[in-house]
Amino acid sequence: MARSRPAPGDLSVEHVRDRLSSYVYGNITVLAAAIAVDPHAIEDGSAVWAVLGTAVLTYAAHVLSHLVAHGIGADDASDDARRESFATIARNANPIATSGLIPAVLYAVAWAGWIPGTGAQTAALVILVVRIGLVGVFMQRFSGQKPTFAALWGGIALAAVAFVIGLVKVVLTH
Repeated sequence: MARSRPAPGDLSVEHVRDRLSSYVYGNITVLAAAIAVDPHAIEDGSAVWAVLGTAVLTYAAHVLSHLVAHGIGADDASDDARRESFATIARNANPIATSGLIPAVLYAVAWAGWIPGTGAQTAALVILVVRIGLVGVFMQRFSGQKPTFAALWGGIALAAVAFVIGLVKVVLTH
């Protein structure tokens, strides 16, 4: 029997918080990588690996850091409980890994010459900013509330801050 996605009410608040944190963090990190891409990187295909590498390695670092943190106050949990903890940590971090998929596909399509590189980069940036901008709506949905205009504006503000973070990261580190 295939498992379906859990309904918002099926997840604990802690799991929703972890997933939302991963979603925001992953999108901001990939946004910075997507901003840093230059036209030559799109032409030679290295932009694909830059955003995928950023997403996958950020995912791995996130999972590792959570596993280390879960060692604090270690109890006498069974091996099954430890495996479940690892599976939960890995699953809750999935939004980090998946944040790089759409930009990578766009850069691959541009690398293949099917769309211009500047169009691929613009689309990747817009999609990442929109994903972040929808966080306010997601928060209300997962809280069991009807999304409001104020939540949308909160998400837009978050997207603006995330873009600035990504831009400053690129300016300071590249």
